[in-house]
Amino acid sequence: MNNTQVETEQQKRSFKQSLARVFDDNLRTEQWENAVDWTIIGFIILSTVEVFLSTFDNISQRYSAWLNAIDLLTTVFFTIEVSLRIWCADIINPKYKGFWGRVRYCFSFYGLIDFLSTYTFYIALLFPIPYIALKVLRVFRLLRIFRYMKSFQVLSNAIESKKNELWISLQFLCIVTLILSFLLFFVEHQAQPEVYDNGWRSVIWAFAQYIGDPGNFADTPPITFCGRLIAVIVGVLGIAIFAVPAGLIGSGFVETIEEDHKIKDLEEKRKLIYQRFKANRSQKKMLLSDEEHQRSAPVRYLSTESIRSICMLTDNEIIETVRSASDMRLRPMKSDETLRVNDIMVVEQHLSGKDYGHCRWNDNEQLVLLNPAGTIEPCLSHIVATMAENYDFNIISRERRFYGAENENGIYVSPFYADMQVKDDNELFAHYISDMQKIKKGQRVLCLMSGASGGADFEMEWGMPKGTEGYSFEGSHVVDEDREWVQRLGETLKSHSAEITVHAASRKDFTFNFSFATHNKGLGIGENHIARALFNHRHVTVVALYLNVKSILKAEDERYYAAIKVLMDTLDEMNIG
Repeated sequence: MNNTQVETEQQKRSFKQSLARVFDDNLRTEQWENAVDWTIIGFIILSTVEVFLSTFDNISQRYSAWLNAIDLLTTVFFTIEVSLRIWCADIINPKYKGFWGRVRYCFSFYGLIDFLSTYTFYIALLFPIPYIALKVLRVFRLLRIFRYMKSFQVLSNAIESKKNELWISLQFLCIVTLILSFLLFFVEHQAQPEVYDNGWRSVIWAFAQYIGDPGNFADTPPITFCGRLIAVIVGVLGIAIFAVPAGLIGSGFVETIEEDHKIKDLEEKRKLIYQRFKANRSQKKMLLSDEEHQRSAPVRYLSTESIRSICMLTDNEIIETVRSASDMRLRPMKSDETLRVNDIMVVEQHLSGKDYGHCRWNDNEQLVLLNPAGTIEPCLSHIVATMAENYDFNIISRERRFYGAENENGIYVSPFYADMQVKDDNELFAHYISDMQKIKKGQRVLCLMSGASGGADFEMEWGMPKGTEGYSFEGSHVVDEDREWVQRLGETLKSHSAEITVHAASRKDFTFNFSFATHNKGLGIGENHIARALFNHRHVTVVALYLNVKSILKAEDERYYAAIKVLMDTLDEMNIG
């Protein structure tokens, strides 16, 4: 695929994403797309009024031209709108992806209403459909307003939450009614053999009582004492068949409203925490910026103590709020490295957008930043987020805890290790590996990890044995044409590590030196290590960059951000991003 085709595909996807926002069916968001939602509602009301007025003969005859024009206008409008909904259905919900996904959407509740109330006009041009049927289907358009009605959504959620209980109660009532129906037949057959000549008669009679027998098709009351007793029981069940579901739905309705209030409350609390992160950005930005580059820097974490005191939240509220957020997590840490156990809790922000974490992708970008350890080591995800704000390269970041593939002993191993095969029995892992399969020949992977050894602050590995000095590549996971690039990356990173100065908000300069090493770690990168697997299966260069946990990841702000500045200066000099 050439650059023009790639750009066209990107524009097409961007347009579909814009349409997905237009069709979010939410009238409470403060965005321009709401004008489209109100326009759709206006046309639904206009179409309904046209159908209603056409039922008056004098109006229909006198203003037939206007009514037909409104009918044609609304039909064309809804044809365009419904067609666009079907086209971008895969963006709205991934389960509607592909041809059969679109078919599945057309058989959903709203999709079926859209289809029947719109496309039947065109079917009528080919096949004879009664005029009355077409008008009835037009009236169904009014059901589409339910999309925008909060009350209907609450009722729908209430029924959905209690569907198992409703189904169980319905099964119970049906079985008991059938038993009573058969008993009714046996006791009434001898007294009224011409009326209760088979079991179907008694079944019809019993179930007809629940709806009041409006058609008198079961007007065969029992005359025996036992039969009348059974009729009384059926009458009591007739009350229960409405009272029980009504009680269940009412209970679900209350629970749904409470859950909705809880969601809104958690959203307000998330905003408070986000504001605290935002308020602390300026000082961190100064630590990264210099005369040549003005770089953005998110805050790496907030202590729960500061959130309690400033946001006025309890520990339980903080836990619930962070748990409800897709881009925050709690992490235990030590207030002092001399302690043997973690004694404080902090809140971290991280990239999101995927169920396993985050993926930002552009086939035209050559560098891929891979973070397989975001949930394990502190601040790796923050470094990735900082780089994501300042560079455009591809990013795959694991931000959710999950196990990887199952080995031959039936033990799930860490996602640090993978054979690049999608595992259907582990959805998060499957999505994680699936996104890594986007990596193609010609791209380069920088795998960010923690645990530089031998006293080094930065350590680079590309698959050589422990203690390898210089830039040897035989047997490594570096493709031949990238060997010069890897050597340049190492030398550039080493040169920027020698002395780095950061400027804090206090206008005090901090100067640091960072040590650099290659292949000190010696953990043994086997065939299933993610770096080796990417090289073997995707035929790309993979460089693992380890950061020292205590020296960098757990250092004070000035030294920590100085280390990030080393990485950014290296990328700037190599013209990456």
